[in-house]
Amino acid sequence: MFESEEQRKRAELIVMTLAKLYVVLELSRATCPVCRNSSSHDAECPITMAWSLLDEDQQQNARTAIRAMALTIGRDDSFAGPVH
Repeated sequence: MFESEEQRKRAELIVMTLAKLYVVLELSRATCPVCRNSSSHDAECPITMAWSLLDEDQQQNARTAIRAMALTIGRDDSFAGPVH
């Protein structure tokens, strides 16, 4: 499927990034910037497709990583002020 190991690694990185975006949108309840649905993604949304490629352990790891990052940002006062 992939011509090189580098292409495979790039594809894995894209899938993981989209899967983490799935978690961010899940936590924020924001409208998906790709498919424009707010409560769920449409069937062809790349974010949902990437999420579906992960097994349960990978999904849990993605959720844990994003939640940990959100908690870290919440404790950092530099993110609390208005954006200029």
